[in-house]
Amino acid sequence: MSKKKINPRRVPVSLADMKKNANKATDEAIHLAFAIFLTVLLDYHGFTREQIQDAWHQADKLSEEIMEGRINLYDLLNVLRDEYGVILE
Repeated sequence: MSKKKINPRRVPVSLADMKKNANKATDEAIHLAFAIFLTVLLDYHGFTREQIQDAWHQADKLSEEIMEGRINLYDLLNVLRDEYGVILE
């Protein structure tokens, strides 16, 4: 009894695998975007290596708190706008 060949471009993927890959892609995109931001701080605003590393660790901690549901990302945007006058558009 022969099995029918499956086109390699049409191999079925489980929902769990799709979610896992989507999470990896999201994490990498955020990581790369933050690298751009930190590079701007280094190149144009005179931040030191230590300040950049501290900012990275603080942002990582904050993102974990957001993932855990302890902090709402939209609340952060409101605080930036209302308390600091920073409008991100």
